[in-house]
Parts: sequence; C-alpha cells; structure tokens
Amino acid sequence: MKRYFVALLLSWVSMFPSTGTFGQQTSFKVLAFYSTKVEPDHVLFAEGALKFFSGLSAKKNFAFDSTSNWDDMNDFNLGKYQVVVWLNDEPSKAEQRRAFQKYIENGGAWLGFHVAAYNDKDSNWPWFVDFLGGGVFHSNSWPPLPAKLTVDDHSHPVTKHLPGSFRSPDNEWYIWKPSPRLNKSVRVLVTLDPSNYPIGFKDVLTSGDLPVVWTNTKYRMLYMNMGHGDKIFASPTQNKVIEDATLWLGTTGGKKSSANNGISTQAEMPAATGTEISPHAVEVNPKTNKVYAVNSSDGTVTVIDGSANSTTTLRVGSEPMAITVNPVTNKIYVGNSASGTVSVIDGATDTVTATVKVGALPYVVAANPATNKIYVSKTFSNTMTVIDGATNATSNLKAGIQADAIAVNPATNKLYLANYESRYVTVLDGTTNDTTPVVAGVHLWAIAPNLVTNKIYVANAGSSHLTVIDGASYETTSVSTGDIPCAIAVDSVANRVYAVNYASDSVTVIDGANSSVIATVFVGEGPQAIGSNSVTHTIYVANTHSNNVTMIDGTNNSVIATIATGNGPYAIAVDTAANKAYVSNMGKNSLTVIDGRQATAGGGPAKRVRQ
Repeated sequence: MKRYFVALLLSWVSMFPSTGTFGQQTSFKVLAFYSTKVEPDHVLFAEGALKFFSGLSAKKNFAFDSTSNWDDMNDFNLGKYQVVVWLNDEPSKAEQRRAFQKYIENGGAWLGFHVAAYNDKDSNWPWFVDFLGGGVFHSNSWPPLPAKLTVDDHSHPVTKHLPGSFRSPDNEWYIWKPSPRLNKSVRVLVTLDPSNYPIGFKDVLTSGDLPVVWTNTKYRMLYMNMGHGDKIFASPTQNKVIEDATLWLGTTGGKKSSANNGISTQAEMPAATGTEISPHAVEVNPKTNKVYAVNSSDGTVTVIDGSANSTTTLRVGSEPMAITVNPVTNKIYVGNSASGTVSVIDGATDTVTATVKVGALPYVVAANPATNKIYVSKTFSNTMTVIDGATNATSNLKAGIQADAIAVNPATNKLYLANYESRYVTVLDGTTNDTTPVVAGVHLWAIAPNLVTNKIYVANAGSSHLTVIDGASYETTSVSTGDIPCAIAVDSVANRVYAVNYASDSVTVIDGANSSVIATVFVGEGPQAIGSNSVTHTIYVANTHSNNVTMIDGTNNSVIATIATGNGPYAIAVDTAANKAYVSNMGKNSLTVIDGRQATAGGGPAKRVRQ
C-alpha cells in the first residue's frame, strides 16, 4: 500500500511540466527520469527530488519536466532539454542508451544520483563506465547512515560556496573500483570524511578514499552518491550542492572540456575498503558458560572456556558471520556467509559435526529451543531456510519471510522477524509457520524480547522510536529515543529496556512496566552494540568510533567505567554466571574480555584475546 501511494504521488508531480516563473522566459530546460518499481527507499528519494526540483525551477526560472517512461529517452525528446537528470534508475534498452550517448556527445548535460550510476559486470555498457570516470560499483555501507563529508575542491562552481565540511543525512555509501579519482579527467569535489570510519551496522566501510561527488571533465556531467531514502533533502548545505550543480550544468559553466580545467591531478589515495559484521558475532552458551566468537577473515570460530582459562579454534565455513546457541541440545550454529552454509558445533566436544547448505549469504541465524529448529535469513533472499536440529534437514518458509533481526520467545513458541525495508514485524508461529504482520515503525533494525513480560521491543532506526509489542494481543506502544536507535538490551529481572542511539551517542533507559523513559545516559562515540547482566544490573555499550565500552550501573543509570577495547567494537555477549563481557572488535581476530568484578571508574582491567 505504501509503494502504491508513492507511485501515485510521483505520477501527480509529473503531470505539471515546464514549471518556471510565470510570464518569464525560462533560461534552460531540465528533464528528470525516475522509476516507481524499484527499491522503496529509491522511490521515496525520487518523490522528494521531484518536489525539490519543482520548487527550485520556480525559484531559479528554469523549466522542469519529469517522466517515468524511459522510452522517452529518445533523440526527439532529449533534444528539447539542456539537462537530463536520472533520479533512481538508468536506461536498460539499447535504443535508450544510444540516444543518451548521442545526447551527451553532442553537448547535453547529465546529473545523476546514487543508484542511477549503478554498474557492474552484468550492466554491459562500457561507454557508461568511461562516462562515470572508469569506476565500477564494488560494495556499499548498510544500513543508510548520516556521514560527515569533506569538500575537496572549493574552486569549482558547484562547491565554491560550501564550508570545508558538512553533515549529510542518512544514505547508503558506495565504493567504486577503481576509484574515479585515479582518472585524470575527473575532478572529485566532495569526499566521505575519514572520521566516519567505521560506518555501517552490517556492511561496514572501514578505511580509504571514498569520492561521493565528482565530474568527468570530458563531458557535461556530475554524479552525486546521495539518493537513498526520504531524508536526502533535509540538509540545506547538501541542497545547495544540488541547486548549484543544476544551475552549473544548465548554463555555459557546464561545458565539456578535454582537460581537467587546469586543475592538477588530485593526489592518489588508497581505495575505500569494507567488511561485513553481525551483532551476533560472539555468543555465550549458558549450558556450559563457554563463549563462541567468529573470525570472519580466517573461516574459524574461537571457543573460550573461562573456567579452564583456555581457548580452542575450530575451522568452519568461509566468512562466518553470526552465531546462535540452542542450550537445550547444547549445539551451536554458525552462519558462513561466503560458503552459503551453517556449521553445527557440538557444545560438549567443541567439534564441528555437520555442515548444512542453506543458500547464498546467510546473515541471521536464530535457534528456537521449543521446537529444536534453527532459522536462517539470507541477504538478498526473500525466503528463510529452516534447519531441523534433530536431523539437519532443511526446508524453506513461504516467500516473503525474511529478516535483518530475529527475536525468539520459546515459552510462547513465537518468533519475531524485523526487516529494515518493511514497516512490519512478522510474528511467526513456531508450530504452524503461520504469520501475523504487526505495524512497528520505520526502518526496523534491532529487536529483543522480555521473556518474563512477553513484550517485544523493536528499534525504529528511521524514526528515533522504540516500538513495544504486546506478545499476547499484538497491541503496540511507541517510545521516543535518541537518533537512530540500533541495538536493544533487556534486563528482565529489573524490567528495564536499554536502547542504543547511534547518532546521539546515548542510551535511552525505559521502564518496562509502563514504557516510559526514565533516563538518557551519554556514552562514547558511535555506539552500536549492547549487552546486559541481569544479576548485577550492569549494562555494557560498545562505542564503535571511540574504541571503548561504557559500563552503566542499571540501578542508578550512572556510568561505572569506560573500558578501552580493540578497534571498532561492534558486538557484545555477557556471561552472567562469570560476570564477564566479551566484545568483538573489527581488528582481525580481536576479542576484548571485561571482568565485571574488577572494572572501576578509572577504566578497569580488560583482557585482549587474539582469537
């Protein structure tokens, strides 16, 4: 229903062509192409862009038309316009591509956003790759997050009025290889600032040079990486970039040249790199009090036996991402992203007893002890694989059931599936596989249950709220949090809920009895993981950007200590029995162990384990 509404609104906007100041001759004409049957966030961006350009055309006295019919990309139509804009798609037909290439080579101008420049080995359009500056899409950050951008070139008309840096709203940031900066005809205007690294909760950019706005001086063109979601036009500074890019391309200032406009070749830098992570990269087996942590780069899992003070390394599949434990059967399940498998570990012997094929890119693995079933959700898949824990046989749930996060309540035999791209939490009956959708907010990311009260808490990363679902009635309550809540911990004994707010550097403390906010605790920079000890009522928050963990006393909501970790802590598991917290870091095979009994306000002892 949501997508249908957006499509209608886009169609309504496109009915009003050639907007400009009434009674005045327009200075140039712009034609924007968009699609309605693409990713929902790309549709939402197009909706906002059409409103923005309609208003800008009236303000700056140029004509603006738009169309969702890509067959309008022909010689006759293109010849009417000085600037063509691609908002959220690109031409797929050979005749459309030929017309666009002819238009550009005859002096036409192009402004492209985000996915409009997407190209890979399957695109089969070599001319377009050269047009972009030689870069081919390599990977991206996920989910969309705000970022600090740095202006590289203040001499260019598009960026000369900008500050040295500015904050860009939530966006999915692309890596291009080779970097367009390596092309001598390319002028990079704006770059992702290195202070953002690491950026992402799943697909993470960790280092390197990442151009986000550039022009290939062989053509009249400008590309902007921004264009995912409905927040792109929330920044006046970024809007100024779009405005000036449009005006520059629409006037003689956008004329193509054979050289780099007298600008010396910009310094070559190491290309951006990334990795994939999971908040379940480390887990405690409550049956044995052993800790299991993935080593994605090595294809191994480290087992830590705290009582024996020993570690063991097990070989699993390629690029293990996530772990889940079934304490009833004493088995551990490891999702191997690159292998498309799940490794089954016997918790009694710590040996791999089976490898189960589940399909490409398993990312979320969750065990339901009530039925001895293991649920595996995969990136880019609309089906979920279910493993029978007794036989390791697999089956698939009906199409459309997928998740970025799963919460399990064994007492009610219900699973709760949260999907970033959906407004709904899907409630799955563990016996019948029947599903019930529950409206839960915008851009759902994290989910956690209180097994005592049968309430489920869902982080709305897109709206700065936590949704509380009553597990019996499915009635919901909304609780305000900080900006971009991304992780949740529940102290079921104290009936307290803790929401980590990535962009606010804080934790929102919620009273589970009445869903009221009772405190906001400020922590380190870029917090994105949390764990709780319901015996000591201690909360551990991983601050990914400041490379430390904040310990919070849950009895009075004060900070106990700040503990140094390895680089980029991103996942936490708490061993309540041993009063220890285990923190996975993005540094290769790095795990920080925090002893809750010895931590002090001075920083407390933390042990680094090389897995």
